[in-house]
Amino acid sequence: MISKLLGNRYEILEKIGTGGMGDVYKAHDHKLDRIVAVKVLKAEYNDDNNFIRKFRRESLAAASISHPNIVSIYDVGTEDVDDDKVHYIVMEYIDGKTLKELIADEGHIPEKRALNFLAQMTEALRMAHNKGIIHRDIKSQNIMVTKDYIVKVTDFGIARVADNATMTATNSIMGSVHYFSPEQARGAKIDHRSDIYSLGIVLFEMLTGRVPFDADNPVSVALMQVQGNMPVPSSIVHGISAASDAIVAKMTQKDPDDRYNDVSELLKDIKSIQLGRTDPSFKTESSPDFRYAGVAAGTSAFDATDKRVVRRGNRHMEAKHVERSARNAKSTKRGKSALPSILGILCAVLLIFLIIVVVPNALKSSGDDISATDQVVKVPEIIGKTDEDAKAELEKLGLVLEVSATEENSDYDDREILDQIPKAGEQLKQGDTVKVTINRIINTVEMPNLAGKNLEQAESLLKSAGLVIGDIQNEASTEVEEDFIIRQEPEAGRDVEKGSKVVLIISKGEEEAEPEEVVNTVGINGDDAKKTLERLGFEVKITEVNSSKVDVGDVTDYNPKGVQKAGTTIELFVSKGPQTESSTDESETQDDRPSMSQVRVDIPDDDESHSLVIKRYTKDGKEYTLADYQNLTDDFVQNLDYAKSGDRIEVILDGTTVRDEVIK
Repeated sequence: MISKLLGNRYEILEKIGTGGMGDVYKAHDHKLDRIVAVKVLKAEYNDDNNFIRKFRRESLAAASISHPNIVSIYDVGTEDVDDDKVHYIVMEYIDGKTLKELIADEGHIPEKRALNFLAQMTEALRMAHNKGIIHRDIKSQNIMVTKDYIVKVTDFGIARVADNATMTATNSIMGSVHYFSPEQARGAKIDHRSDIYSLGIVLFEMLTGRVPFDADNPVSVALMQVQGNMPVPSSIVHGISAASDAIVAKMTQKDPDDRYNDVSELLKDIKSIQLGRTDPSFKTESSPDFRYAGVAAGTSAFDATDKRVVRRGNRHMEAKHVERSARNAKSTKRGKSALPSILGILCAVLLIFLIIVVVPNALKSSGDDISATDQVVKVPEIIGKTDEDAKAELEKLGLVLEVSATEENSDYDDREILDQIPKAGEQLKQGDTVKVTINRIINTVEMPNLAGKNLEQAESLLKSAGLVIGDIQNEASTEVEEDFIIRQEPEAGRDVEKGSKVVLIISKGEEEAEPEEVVNTVGINGDDAKKTLERLGFEVKITEVNSSKVDVGDVTDYNPKGVQKAGTTIELFVSKGPQTESSTDESETQDDRPSMSQVRVDIPDDDESHSLVIKRYTKDGKEYTLADYQNLTDDFVQNLDYAKSGDRIEVILDGTTVRDEVIK
C-alpha cells in the first residue's frame, strides 16, 4: 500500500498500526494538504457485501460526531488497488500513543491523571450516546493520547458492524474480550451501559497497569467477565483512594441495572473526586471485602458518604442521638423487674461521687501532664478566608488544614471557607486537624455559535465569553462564503471552562478544480473518448476528418494536449475514413500541401523543467493548441497532421515566442 493514491488524493506514506479489522496508515491528503490516518479493511471482508454495506453506513454515521475527544472521520471510500478492492476510512491523524502503549511504558497511570483521562473519555461517550451511537468496543487500544495528554476515542462506526462480523483473528478477539461487558460475553442485547462497563475495565487498567480478568483463551476470559468477582484497584496498587475503588466497582457491576444509568451520572462522580467532594472517612469505613454490590443504580457512588459532610453531619448525629434515646426510653418502659431501678440508683450515687471528688483531681493532673508534654492552642476564626490563607495561618499555630467537603455557592468567592470544625475559640493540640468546607465555583461558560460569522465577529464573541482562538483551519466550501466560519470545535451550546481554546474552520471558498492531464484518446472510439474527457471535467468538440491511420469512428488526433484546466474544450478529430478522389478538395493543389510535417523544439539542458505551448493558426482565422506542457526536460517533437500551406505555427517556450513561422 505504500505510495498508493486512494481517492485520487490520499497518498499512503507509512504503516502505523494493525488491528483486528485492518491496518492503519499515515497518509498525505493532497487536496487539503494535511496529514491523515487511513484505516484499510482486511481483504477477508471484501466478499461480505452485507458487512461492507453496514460498514459504510455506520462509518458515515460516526462521521457526524464532532467532539474534541473523538477522532474525526473525514471520508469513507472504495478503491481498486492491484486488482483488489480496498475499503478504507480516512480519519484525523493523532500524533501520540494508544492508551495501551502509554500504560505499558509507565506501568500504570497516576490516579489523578487516570481520572482526567476518564473524564475526557466520558465526555466523548456522552456525545456519542446522545446521538444514539454505542461504541461496543471500548478498550485501551482504541483510545489515543496526544503528547499534551488529550484523549481521543477512535473506531466509532467500525465497532457496530464488527459486532456481527465473523472474527477469525484470535488476537482481535483476545484484544476485546478483556473489556467485554457480561452481556456482550453472553451474546445478549446490549445498550449504552455496556460501554460504561468497558470503560470501567479501562479505568481499572489505568490505575493498576493490568486488566482484572486474564486467561490463556478468550472463552475463559469471557466466563470470568460473567462470573468472576471484580477486584478493587487498591488491592493491587497501594494508595488508590476508596472513591476510585467505588467508581470502578459501580461501573463494572454484572447487572447493567446496577451500573450508572448513563455517562452523565458517571461524570458527576468523577468531578466530585477531582474537586475533593468525597468524604475522607469513606475509605476507613469500607470493609476490606466490600464489593460495592449494594450501590443502587441511578445514585452516586458517594451518596452514602455525602451525609457525613460537615454541615449535614451535625444534624445526622443529632438524629441518631434522638433515635437512640427513644429506644432507651422504650426499653425502660418494658422493664418489669425492680433490679434495674436499684442498680440505676447505685450508679447515680457513684457518678455523683466521681464528679465531685475524682474528676477535678484527674483534670488537674491531666492538665499538668498536657502542659508538660503537648502545647495547646486556640483555634482561630478562618471562615470567610481562602483555603490558602487559612492554611498558612493554621500552620503558624502548628495545626493542619483538611478540606473535608466542598459546596458551590455563587454568593461567596471561589475557595472561600464556609464552615470549620472545631469552631473558633476551641482548643487543640499542635498537630491536630481543622476540617473545613470550602466554596468551589466551577468556572464554565456556554460555547457561542460562531457558524456564519467572520473572524472579527468570532473574536469579539469569544472574548466576551472568556474564550480564546486556539487554531484556525481553512477548508473549501461551496455553501459558506469565503472568510466565514463553517464550524467550530468544541461545538456551539456545550459547557466549557473559561479560557478554553476554540478551533475555527473557515471557508476558503469553492476550491478551483485541479488541472488534469488530457487523456491520449488516439485509436479510441470517438463517443467513448468524449465520455471519458467529460468525466474529467472537459468540454468536448468532435470534428470529422479523413484519415487512414485509424478505423472509421475512432479518434485520429486531439488538441490541446498536456495538462489543461477543467472546462477547457478538447477537439477530437474522428476519422470518417481515408480520403477518396471525390472527397478531395478540387481547389487543393500541390502547392497547398505543407512544406513541413512536424515541429521540433530543443529544450535547454539545464536540469530545470520548462513550459511549452505550440499553436496553429489557419488562414481562415481559427486557432488550435497543439501542445501545452508545464514540466518538460527533454527535447520535444510535435506532428502537424492537419496543417496546410498558409497556416502559421507559433512555438512559445517559458512564455517567450521562440518560433513563429508560416508553412509554405
